[in-house]
Amino acid sequence: MKARQLITLLEKSHYPFRNYPKESCTTLLFPGCSFPSQFPKTMDALAELCREHGVGVAYDCCGKPVAELKGERHTVRIGEKMTERLERLGVGEVVCLCPNCLEYLGETLAFPVISIYALLSRWGYTSQSPPPSGVVFRPCPDREAGRLLEEIGELVSLAGLRTMERVPCCGLRGDIAAHGPAAADKLCALVKEEGAGETIYTYCASCSGQFQRQGCGQVRHLLSSLLGVEEEPDAAHALFNRARRKFAK
Repeated sequence: MKARQLITLLEKSHYPFRNYPKESCTTLLFPGCSFPSQFPKTMDALAELCREHGVGVAYDCCGKPVAELKGERHTVRIGEKMTERLERLGVGEVVCLCPNCLEYLGETLAFPVISIYALLSRWGYTSQSPPPSGVVFRPCPDREAGRLLEEIGELVSLAGLRTMERVPCCGLRGDIAAHGPAAADKLCALVKEEGAGETIYTYCASCSGQFQRQGCGQVRHLLSSLLGVEEEPDAAHALFNRARRKFAK
């Protein structure tokens, strides 16, 4: 196991920045690890919006990184503990920001799991920014069905975006990362080539951070745009950003 994977495993196996609401809630926002790491200003804005609508916010790891690296026994433990916490809070629905969390928790939890975009649509939310223009990168869990991108398109016109077709992954997926940084470097070089001169939009914070670290160009998240927050991925302070959520109220 490579050093970076070992560090990930040590953090995610017993997530040290876990923070669940103190009061019960029917709907719970689950931002995952990466979004609070890369987009702290957008996370603050979204947490405030959730407070206004009576939605709780829980900071935790979904367990997928552990599943990719360590196997079923450990992920069963993580899932059982998460279920206990949700049941104590009286949660009836989990809302995810991350496509990976959405896919993984949708398969492992006995609760309905929806996307943040579905929740914003339910609220009748109106985009706070003009329609985006540039190129959009579809993350691995949404590449085939495109359901998340459709949900985003119900909130804002995506006519000004063309999809990035030649790049299948940002390079962080477990089976690709296992080959070392060279594999990710090649994929990100393609991203830089396809997005040259245009804003690269994502709807996966892990992809956003990867492209920022690799110098792929101007990178933005579609959720930040929807919420009217001008923010680029803060990859340089990712650990600090997610650590401070331990103390969020």
